[in-house]
Amino acid sequence: MITRVQSSPTGLARWFHSSSCKFATKQKELPSKAPLQRSTLPRQKDDVREMDSRKDVVGKGKGKMPVQHVKRNELGVQMLSRKLHAQIFKNVSFPAPDQRFVQIAREHLSMHGLDPSQGSVLPDVGFTLPPLQGDNLDEHFHRIGSVAGQPWLSLSKLLASAELLPRPEDWNIHSGWTKYHYLPDGSSYCTQVDFPEHEGRSEEMLVFDVETMPEYSPYAIMACAVSQNGWYSWISPWLLGESKDPQQLIPLGDPTVPRVIVGHNVSYDRARILEEYSIKGTQNRFIDTMSLHVAIKGISSHQRPAWNKHRKSKQEAIEQKEEAMETIVDLIRRGELSDNSFDDADSSEGEADLSSKRWEDLTSANSLADVAKLHCGIEVEKEIRNDFMTRTPLEILENIQDYVGYCARDVAVTHAVFSQVLPGFLNACPSPVSFAGILTMGSSFLTVNEEWEAYIENAERTYRELDEKVKTRLLNLAQQAKEMMETEAWRGNVWLEQLDWTPKEAKESRGVFRQNITSDPSDAELLQTSAPAPSAPLIAKDDSQQPAWFRQVLDDGPLSLRVAKRILPLLLRLAFDGCPLVFSASDGWHYLRDGQIARLPTAGKTKTIHVIGAAHGLPALKNGRMTAVDVQLATAIASGDDSPVVADSVLQLAKRVCEDGNREDHWLSQLDWSSVPSATVHDQASVEKPSKSKAKAKPPKPPPVLWPKWYWELAKPKKGLPPGTLDLSVSKRIAPLLLRLSWLGWPLFHSHEHGWTFRVPRSEKFTTHASTLEFFHADDEPLSTMCDDHVFYKLPHKDGEKANVGSPLGKTFIKFAQDGTLRSPGNEAQEALDMNGQCSYWISARDRILNQLVLWQNDQRDLGVKELDEKPPRPDGRDRKWGMIIPQVITMGTVTRRAIEKTWLTASNAKKNRVGSELKAMVRAPEGYAIVGADVDSEELWISSVMGDAQFGLHGATAIGWMTLEGTKAAGTDLHSKTASILKISRDQAKVFNYSRIYGAGMKHAMLLLMQSNAGMVPDQAKLLAEQLYAQTKGKNTHRLDLFNRKFWFGGTESFVFNKLEEIALSEAPQTPALGCGITYALSKEYLPAGFGTDYMPSRINWVVQSSGVDYLHLLIVAMEHLIAKYSIRARYLISVHDELRYLVTEEDKYRLALALQVANLWTRSLFAYKLGMDDLPQGVAFFSSVDVDYVLRKEVDMPCVTPSQPTPLAPGESLTIQGVLDKTAGGSLWGNGRPMSEASGSESTDNLVLYREPNCLAHRARDAAWLRAQATNEFAEIKYLAKGPSGGQKERKRKSRDAGGVKASGIAAMEHDLYMSRQGW
Repeated sequence: MITRVQSSPTGLARWFHSSSCKFATKQKELPSKAPLQRSTLPRQKDDVREMDSRKDVVGKGKGKMPVQHVKRNELGVQMLSRKLHAQIFKNVSFPAPDQRFVQIAREHLSMHGLDPSQGSVLPDVGFTLPPLQGDNLDEHFHRIGSVAGQPWLSLSKLLASAELLPRPEDWNIHSGWTKYHYLPDGSSYCTQVDFPEHEGRSEEMLVFDVETMPEYSPYAIMACAVSQNGWYSWISPWLLGESKDPQQLIPLGDPTVPRVIVGHNVSYDRARILEEYSIKGTQNRFIDTMSLHVAIKGISSHQRPAWNKHRKSKQEAIEQKEEAMETIVDLIRRGELSDNSFDDADSSEGEADLSSKRWEDLTSANSLADVAKLHCGIEVEKEIRNDFMTRTPLEILENIQDYVGYCARDVAVTHAVFSQVLPGFLNACPSPVSFAGILTMGSSFLTVNEEWEAYIENAERTYRELDEKVKTRLLNLAQQAKEMMETEAWRGNVWLEQLDWTPKEAKESRGVFRQNITSDPSDAELLQTSAPAPSAPLIAKDDSQQPAWFRQVLDDGPLSLRVAKRILPLLLRLAFDGCPLVFSASDGWHYLRDGQIARLPTAGKTKTIHVIGAAHGLPALKNGRMTAVDVQLATAIASGDDSPVVADSVLQLAKRVCEDGNREDHWLSQLDWSSVPSATVHDQASVEKPSKSKAKAKPPKPPPVLWPKWYWELAKPKKGLPPGTLDLSVSKRIAPLLLRLSWLGWPLFHSHEHGWTFRVPRSEKFTTHASTLEFFHADDEPLSTMCDDHVFYKLPHKDGEKANVGSPLGKTFIKFAQDGTLRSPGNEAQEALDMNGQCSYWISARDRILNQLVLWQNDQRDLGVKELDEKPPRPDGRDRKWGMIIPQVITMGTVTRRAIEKTWLTASNAKKNRVGSELKAMVRAPEGYAIVGADVDSEELWISSVMGDAQFGLHGATAIGWMTLEGTKAAGTDLHSKTASILKISRDQAKVFNYSRIYGAGMKHAMLLLMQSNAGMVPDQAKLLAEQLYAQTKGKNTHRLDLFNRKFWFGGTESFVFNKLEEIALSEAPQTPALGCGITYALSKEYLPAGFGTDYMPSRINWVVQSSGVDYLHLLIVAMEHLIAKYSIRARYLISVHDELRYLVTEEDKYRLALALQVANLWTRSLFAYKLGMDDLPQGVAFFSSVDVDYVLRKEVDMPCVTPSQPTPLAPGESLTIQGVLDKTAGGSLWGNGRPMSEASGSESTDNLVLYREPNCLAHRARDAAWLRAQATNEFAEIKYLAKGPSGGQKERKRKSRDAGGVKASGIAAMEHDLYMSRQGW
């Protein structure tokens, strides 16, 4: 409905839409305390048409739907349907935007080539929503956040304020849980319990900590907990020798009891709790003291170097003070100094410490020791923790009282920290939504099936195959180059000339064995051995040949170190926990458990090279975990027995194995069975100690085998590798030279001072952004001598010219190989780079993936997954099964309160040229379930732009706001297309520029990105383009405080946004607009020095944007918790990755959950608009562009997830728009039976909004039109005129006028300003 309201003084009427049934919106009354003036100027003819009354045809297909009235605001942005608007923005009455504001917005858009009449046409979606739980959106979210956070918030406050009972002095060493009872008279006793309980009921509040021995098992060996009722300890039956299974989980009791569990990095402890491994979920909620600390007193990455420097200097000062005090005490003791000479100095120093605070003193690292020292002043010793990494279970058991006491002490410290950081967090983030959001995020889980094991095997196999191809090619090139030594064919080759061709003799240590001869030395037969070829014969049939391993036993002796390291473990068929031992160069001696590499528990993080010795073999043989074909002989060798009896036993064992000739065995197949000339088998005495009296005449010495020094160094002996093995890979410095790499056609040279460079003749007219190089390092003397005729330049580094390139074969250079900038003869460089690039993801993520703790469902452990009675067989014969992973999520891991996790939250999307990049797709929905979720479209870009729009009180009023809402890729009017047009780069590259700029990056960063994307771009060109980009986007800036009393940006598409972001960041108490969360102490204005580079402005702007993004996620999650509970949707939060949210839901409820996600997004976006003073929402951002209904975890439902290790494409899932969701849910019903939604309004909650504060939603609205125009114009002279108004720094000018006796002049200036404003229509 359209209603005409009172005409303006000019006689023109305004038309408004109504959100009520009675009227089309009346002109809203302005608040008496902040009146906004109406424009008295006539509007242009084109503007008379009201965009909110524009008629658009909505629909698609052959027949169009009937014409509907689509609501548009004054800037052509399509708004919510009136049906939705009436339900969401009920009882809201904000002042309409001043017409002067609207006129400035229109001119601003026109100045940047944006036409409001070109707004998009979207379906006018309307359906019945669930009722709001309050009179407005803010009350609604406060109420549902309070409900979602209870009873855990009350329990948390009670636990934080509780006074703990004394810790036990003596611990009961018994498997399972023990409770310690403390009596008022000081006595105590303990009882065995199944789980922490008090008076027959499960404990509802626990501070909890576990200890593990990672080298033996990822499962807990002990744990401690404390409640207000007493202390508890838990010990694994595996540690006590009562079970051979280390996979022991810790029970905490009835999973339906609401329970708060507090820990430091508590997600690690959560992964060891029995009840958490259930698809049904529990009522356990986990609170991480590390996360709470980071949110209130954490440190940004840009601050860390300065903080480390401060901490180091502070520690040095303390040490110097202690030394000085020791000297003073010594002088006093000797009577040379009075003991009261320094009393006054100490007092004044204490006063100085109290009066001066630095941000460095208000933050700390995140470890429990650092956090406890900062918040509680507690000094925590953590050295004992290393024992769990290095000791054996027997050693831990011998001192178990100390270790359980250590665990309990950590629990007590964690409680002390919790009592400080919880109140601090609730004060900094007062909305109940923030607390409820982190509770849900701390309960994430992932379901996997047998494909997980297949994925690891396939990725590992593919990686090894590709790695071997690269190495084989490099080995061939090295061999070819080595053969040039004799003919000196390497001379004249600019790459090979850089190598050291000094001859070096190769001997046995490098795999060269020379057979003694009796004839002419020139007839000497030289033999070089290396790793056996796959086609090598087992054993030569004639007696003159024998296996290489047996020859080594005879030559070196059966108990020699080399034989003991590599051959004896295989002859003895050593196994650990029933798994055969395997040797590899990369991992040393290890075994395979569930297809994963596992090292010996005693090895720690180091490779095991000598397994049959006192350090590793002896303990394992004694405790029975290591077995052998002859345990007595193995134990003797491990004990160091080198008697002739033991040596002869080994020799006889070797002889039997050699005669048997079986290499199919797990162990014997690892021996080198290639044939070499035979050695005579003497008795052991003659092998070990040849008789001096029977020395034979020395045969003629064969000629030496000479290698070039560079090759000789590649073959340097290495532990665990056969003699003569070349240590050669793409990461080695020699690889680019062997590949003969060139940059833009010019050869590469390596400099000790400058890293990798390229050389250009001075006679060439060569243009580059790189600076010419000079060489001062002594090792660069050969390069320095070339500078008379050549010029050297650095290869470009992603971090700028000051950084050196360590390897031109890294993944950042792949694009340069593809476009021909980096090349070598025969495309060998591209092949090597491609192979290296394919393996890059798996190399970086491999250890994290292999270390994932997967708990599989079996007869003893029920995860709640219903398995099919008749499982169809897999093609590979693998058993079908289901497992669960608890991700190690830190719910607030950064100062912006973003969650972090090393594996899943950093996993990339599947790429067809990246081995193992299909990781996320290994998360599968069990039978009867679906994975439903959505990605928030341009979340942080929209948040930033709507903050700029808030100054006008109108969506799309800023250029960046309009481009975000209405810009299209096809028309080239979206933000990324605009940036790409300015910089002449691709749209994908433009995205990087835009987001880095929004996060506060400066022009230097833009220059660096430009030169990275175009290797031939010179700095001046990059600087010019960057200046153009920033002039058109961020705009120009002025630091004159006499102009509007602040520094500000003007004339750009994003000037309004950055001025608003900086206004929030520079305020006395910065808060996010949506939930009012405060900034960390380390970034607070109060404690930061005011100076460029030391005020960390980019980090503070980044905090405003990203912390608001976290608010968005918390609002979404809490809204989903409310809808899931209210409408009995059988779903559970799965995981979120920044702007992605995923749930596991039953098949029957998947579409209802999809609808709930759309409603939650609508509520969340609307709250942002409401809190920023706007009582409507653009239709284009109201709903997710699509909701994904899938059976795997992936970015898009149509991604096949094909990679080198996963060649089979995955079937697509289902992607639903809002209309598709409505079609699937009976027109928008969240009820299980599909009945219509009720339009009843009002809160179902009985609370009275305790602690609720009514927000000032107009706080971000501009004060007057002059300030808006000053940001929009690109003329500095105009800004000076505008600044003469009431908001333009008039007080400062009046003071100066009075000082100069210029009161009359000041009055004239004000009149000139009013005349100017009148002429401009503002």
